[in-house]
Amino acid sequence: MNQWLFTREELMQVPSIVNDGMTVADELRKREFGSELIQTIGCRIELPQITVATACVYFHRFYARESFRTYDATVEESSRKLTDVVAALTHGRFNQTNHAQEKTKYQTRCRDMILVYETILLETLCFDLTVDNPHQLMIELAEEIRAPDNAVQAGWTFANDSLRRPICLLYDPQMIAVACLLMGYHITEEDFPIDKDTTWGQTLHQDPELLHEIIETLARPSSERTL
Repeated sequence: MNQWLFTREELMQVPSIVNDGMTVADELRKREFGSELIQTIGCRIELPQITVATACVYFHRFYARESFRTYDATVEESSRKLTDVVAALTHGRFNQTNHAQEKTKYQTRCRDMILVYETILLETLCFDLTVDNPHQLMIELAEEIRAPDNAVQAGWTFANDSLRRPICLLYDPQMIAVACLLMGYHITEEDFPIDKDTTWGQTLHQDPELLHEIIETLARPSSERTL
């Protein structure tokens, strides 16, 4: 049983909401902000998108067990040097009129916080860092069925958008991957294969109702801030 899959009802009972009185909308707003920050920093230090996606999954998992009021910071996974991450965090915060001493103090504080939160993150996740990314799974599916590039690119965009919300805590990554690619086919008006002899086809026919639910969830504007 996957410890990182939850029902919508369970995600409405996370610590930020139950213990600290945040509304569902406010909790989702925090998730959206944190995920966007992770993606922004990942872009600045030129991380692969799959690495950024993994960091977002860790972020959502962490706040399924901890509160934003207790840990109001963005925790991210990165293979880059700590100095690169700190530099990305401080990018744009200081200009030429700021004192160098103030900038150094802020960078030192960021570095210390990252090191502390890295340990807290690992403990909260029970050192379970295994992630099956919809991004990677979608690439494998696309190669299997020789999906057109425009459909794959559109699906990739949907997969990126899904990181802003805790969709990874609601659905199996393989189903998310199929849903994203299916939406890519739809938006580019390409015909998609339905051959059951492929992993794509088997997943497509596995649970059509659930697949439809995922697509509806992905298509819902994040501004609605509902699970």
